Amino acid sequence: MEHDFPALMAMFCVFSVPLLAIWTHHKRKVLELQLQLRNQGDSGVRADLEAVKQELRALRDTSTQYDLSFDTALQRMERRVEAIERSGSSLQSDERLHVGNGR
Repeated sequence: MEHDFPALMAMFCVFSVPLLAIWTHHKRKVLELQLQLRNQGDSGVRADLEAVKQELRALRDTSTQYDLSFDTALQRMERRVEAIERSGSSLQSDERLHVGNGR
């Protein structure tokens, strides 16, 4: 029995070194893959974020153009209404003059 312990220790050392090397190699590969996935995920998220920013800029430009065209159309309508009101008020003043003169 006393000769078995050194033999068992020798066998343990002989087999534990390759097993430890395999385990550490596996852990290193897993960490490398995790880092690659994280980097790919970050770049994918960044690309998606940039695409969303681009779409937001385009939407902002479009809404600004619509706002300006709506504002222009509103100003044009206000000028038309003012012109109609002026022509209506001048017609009313002409009618008053005609009624006042007895016509």
